[in-house]
Amino acid sequence: MAVVPAGVCGGLRGCLGDCEVRAVMQHVHWWLFALSFFLGLALTFALLRKGAPTAEPETPTTKIVVAPAKEEPPTTKIPVAPKKEEPPTTKIPVAPTKEETPTTKIPTVPFAPYGAGSARAGADGAGPAGWLVKGRSDTRHYYTPDDAAYERTVAQVWFRDEETARRAYFTPGRKGSKK
Repeated sequence: MAVVPAGVCGGLRGCLGDCEVRAVMQHVHWWLFALSFFLGLALTFALLRKGAPTAEPETPTTKIVVAPAKEEPPTTKIPVAPKKEEPPTTKIPVAPTKEETPTTKIPTVPFAPYGAGSARAGADGAGPAGWLVKGRSDTRHYYTPDDAAYERTVAQVWFRDEETARRAYFTPGRKGSKK
């Protein structure tokens, strides 16, 4: 329902009656919308069919005459002076070395996932030589050769000793810890 000022509504009510005014005022916006839509649609199709109006190209009013290119006079070669020898520079003689200087190899330290004293296990669970403490990173348990589950445990990490495993916050994998 459209809101109409009181003076307009009173004037219409006197001519058309109350219910006719409501019916006319409710549909005013819809028929205007439909009319503008169809007029826009018709105009769009008309312009697309005929094509957009184009401006006529301007014809030049002045004619510019271009002179034919003249041949350039032949050029003469100028001889180039030979390079002068550069003055000798002071060069420091380098003593030839008979022996190569020995290079020091820096040992590569394996990645220690839980600090010094820990190492990743290989693909088959193998660890560094001499390291006997196995660790499971999913359970955070470590196993020593004294444990019953040591043989069947596949290591994910190896520790140098029990103390290193404890410092990495791993707990013993056995029920009772033998100290």
